[in-house]
Amino acid sequence: MRTDCGNSVGSSSEIEGRFRPGRDKIVPPPKYVGVFKLLWPVNTAAHIASIAGKDERTGKRWLAGEFEPPHCVFVAANLEMLKRE
Repeated sequence: MRTDCGNSVGSSSEIEGRFRPGRDKIVPPPKYVGVFKLLWPVNTAAHIASIAGKDERTGKRWLAGEFEPPHCVFVAANLEMLKRE
C-alpha cells in the first residue's frame, strides 16, 4: 500500500510523467527497419546515418521509428538490394 508522505504537490507532479493506460500507444517499428538491419547487420544506425550525412543518434531515431529517414537512405537500400556480387 502506498502512503503520502506529507508533500502532496511533489507526489502529484511525480505521477504526471508516467505511463497512462489508454492514452499512450506502443507502436511497432516500421517495416523498413528490418530491411536496413538485414542489409547492414553491424552498426546499422551509424551506417544509415552516414549515408544521409547525419550523426549516429539520428540513425538510432530513424530505426526507433521516431522520424522517417530521408529518401537517399531508401535509395541506397534499394541499390544495395539490387547490387550484383
